[in-house]
Amino acid sequence: MNAPKRRIAFIVNPASGVNRSALDTIEAFIAANLDRIESSLHLTKASGDAERFAREAVTSGYNLVAAYGGDGTMMEAASGVHNSEVPLLMLPGGTANVMAIDLGIPTELETALALALQPELSIRPVDMGSVDNNLFLLRVGIGYEAEMSAQAVRGEKSKLGRLAYIENAIHKLRGLRATQYIMTIDDETYVRTGITCMICNSSSIGIPNLRLAYNSDVSDGLLDIIVIRNAQPGTILKTLFNVVRSLFRGTESGSVHIDHWQGKKVTVQTKYRQFVARDGEPLKKAKQVSAFVIEHALQVVIVPPAASVAEGPGNELQNLD
Repeated sequence: MNAPKRRIAFIVNPASGVNRSALDTIEAFIAANLDRIESSLHLTKASGDAERFAREAVTSGYNLVAAYGGDGTMMEAASGVHNSEVPLLMLPGGTANVMAIDLGIPTELETALALALQPELSIRPVDMGSVDNNLFLLRVGIGYEAEMSAQAVRGEKSKLGRLAYIENAIHKLRGLRATQYIMTIDDETYVRTGITCMICNSSSIGIPNLRLAYNSDVSDGLLDIIVIRNAQPGTILKTLFNVVRSLFRGTESGSVHIDHWQGKKVTVQTKYRQFVARDGEPLKKAKQVSAFVIEHALQVVIVPPAASVAEGPGNELQNLD
């Protein structure tokens, strides 16, 4: 007796990243596996579409939501399936793909697609956060980090990729001034002066195994609160050096220019209104931001342990026994 077909809702952001042939690849994968999957294909056109499509897939009884796009698309799709039994398959197609990289999901589209063909999906529970009643998957940036990521021009991101973020980061350094952050973390209060505050579910910077806080984990039920103290060129270089060095030492960066705390809930207050972004998307300007963690809100399909994924649409996973 043949196993029932897996019902997959594909959500594709056609404007994401630089891979203009992604839609063709996904359609070829669907056509090559008609005997194994039943699918629907949805193209996003505006903000909120991915979340709506994902929510509709849950209510319609789909077994899996597969989202192609960048971190913003993943955040929306995750918001649509969170706190449900329907897992999310991330098909990285953006400029940074931070969460996919943090989870070790293949960045090659064909290889990521093949994960949908696992006889039994390998799942990892992943936390999410809520900031002022808005869900986030990666982080909330306040101040410099928010301006650096959310204000990178979309057209430049398509042409330059990660260089667009670097270009915008350098541009935003001009005239930057530090501010005081008053943080209440699980009922304890801390005060620091810095250029940016980040409330992170993931502290990854989009490079495998490289993160601002070494002991952070997207499944630990905690938020990571990080303050970077100043933006002098020497400080930035020293901070980056310490983060890279931590990768080889297996410890947190230990930089005196980064302060790090963990907690389940946090309120951040500033004297002046600052730009706030969630997962690289503009949110608001505010003097106060409150967030809390939602433990294991999301199920994400990952590479199975000790398994290799054959490349190419229509190929099965190998070594799954």
